Amino acid sequence: MKTTTYLRLSLLIPLNIWGVGVLLIAIASTRPEIDLGYMADASGPNWVAIFFAFYIFGIIVWIFPYILLSLILFFWSFISQARTALKVFALSPLAMTILTIATLNLLALNNTGEAAILSNPVIDQDYIGLNIIGAAFTLIWGYICVGIGFGIYKLLQRQAIVREEETIESMPQPVNQYE
Repeated sequence: MKTTTYLRLSLLIPLNIWGVGVLLIAIASTRPEIDLGYMADASGPNWVAIFFAFYIFGIIVWIFPYILLSLILFFWSFISQARTALKVFALSPLAMTILTIATLNLLALNNTGEAAILSNPVIDQDYIGLNIIGAAFTLIWGYICVGIGFGIYKLLQRQAIVREEETIESMPQPVNQYE
């Protein structure tokens, strides 16, 4: 498999984790010792369940920016070299953060009435806090996904399943001294 092929497939990592999260939440909801609505118990299973619950329901905010970013990266991988694509994919959480914050702002500003997030849309501490939390979560989670993808990439490289295109094309040919 070529590096660019792996990069295209790695775009599915956040969606695969989301699917695993849905399964974990479905299993956790059947277990009485895990309570998703109450955070007083700071046990390991509760924290994992709460994290996946936020990630699963957060898809409302991150799915459209992620689809846009994935399409851009997917098509970018066809026109760029593997090393350049690796760098662009490694920096993609920064772009995802910008797109997610823009989506959060659009959702918050379009909210009107008593259920509005913003009482004064010009400067509101809740609005700024929402942006900071959204940016932090997106950056952290983005680099966790990039780290997972990079770890799998290195593992597949060691097993010679993934090879870089430049290495394949520019390998020196053995010189036959008997010619």
